[in-house]
Amino acid sequence: MRGLPPYALATVLQARDEKLRQGVDVIDLGVGNPDMRPPRIVIEALEAALEDPRVQNHRYPSFNGLPEFRAGVAAWYAKRFGVTLDPAREAMALVGSKEGIFKFFLAHFDPGDTLLLCTPCYPAYIGQAAIAQIRVVEVPLVASRGFLPDLAAIPTVEAQRARAIAVNFPNNPTGGVETAAFYEELLRFARANDLFVISDIAYCDLSLDPGYRARSFLEFDRDRERTIEFHSFSKSYSMQGWRVAFAAGEPGALARMHQLKSNTDYGVFMAIQRAAMAALAGGDAYGAEVSGIYRARRDAFLDAIAPLGFPVTPPRATIYVWLPIPRRFANALEFTRELLDTTGVVVAPGSGFGAAGEGYVRVALCDGEARLREAGARMAKAGLGY
Repeated sequence: MRGLPPYALATVLQARDEKLRQGVDVIDLGVGNPDMRPPRIVIEALEAALEDPRVQNHRYPSFNGLPEFRAGVAAWYAKRFGVTLDPAREAMALVGSKEGIFKFFLAHFDPGDTLLLCTPCYPAYIGQAAIAQIRVVEVPLVASRGFLPDLAAIPTVEAQRARAIAVNFPNNPTGGVETAAFYEELLRFARANDLFVISDIAYCDLSLDPGYRARSFLEFDRDRERTIEFHSFSKSYSMQGWRVAFAAGEPGALARMHQLKSNTDYGVFMAIQRAAMAALAGGDAYGAEVSGIYRARRDAFLDAIAPLGFPVTPPRATIYVWLPIPRRFANALEFTRELLDTTGVVVAPGSGFGAAGEGYVRVALCDGEARLREAGARMAKAGLGY
């Protein structure tokens, strides 16, 4: 516990709640918590599964997911990425990707083992690595490289010492996106240093640029020799409260995670798995619709802050804007507090996403266009320009 940092947003949310108690009109852009309803087909599938008298969906679920769910994951990979999976051995249902990441850490790292972690990153990686007593070497993602890691800059001794490297594209929180050339380089780097690749594609269907279509790392590691890939229903399908995700990749890794799961918990509620299957099979139109909504929200916020002079490139994917802090502030947390105190706008300090996140804040596009414009207007009124 001494090595476990507080969760990145905990102090920010406490401050937000205090402002709410004071009656402040808070605009909460701090948490990536979609405000839209899931696809109608998903809700209908859940209702049918709850009431279906022919199938006992209310009993204990299997540890690694329904065979039909895993088959649905394999079919989605084939349709979406042209990747062939064995659903029996190379796919697993998860109670959210957060659970899956932690199970992978516990099943594959001994205390003191090294992880190459590309940061800024989803804060769960940082906290869960601390719980598992993993030695983390941060690989910075910087704007000058389009938020792609410089693999050549990783010291050879650290690359050879590490057991795995963790990447997340499209990236939370920066909005950076992968390229085919980078994934090819990453596979060569992983092979040369005998590394496992942890790939997180939670935002792969939330493109804010119609010319961008996210890739899976399994398109490159087609033999699944050294990859575990996580995907969640939380963001693409606005199902974050449902707690359902999946892992795909190297069968030995999934078998070890299954062994751990079978000793610590159960699987995902079967009715939710059946609803998630409907999302995978028929959720393309919904994905395009919500991507359009987030694109409009991004543009509304960036238009509102344009007069403030922030040097920010419109993100091509995810549901975030990664905003440099004004130069007069010493650090991201100081700016976050000032922003909340003077405007009632909540954002997440970049320092909570890893060392490379300092100097930025993450703005979640999880409120309507009007509120995002209002947030920008409040920043302008308070003189919080770059």
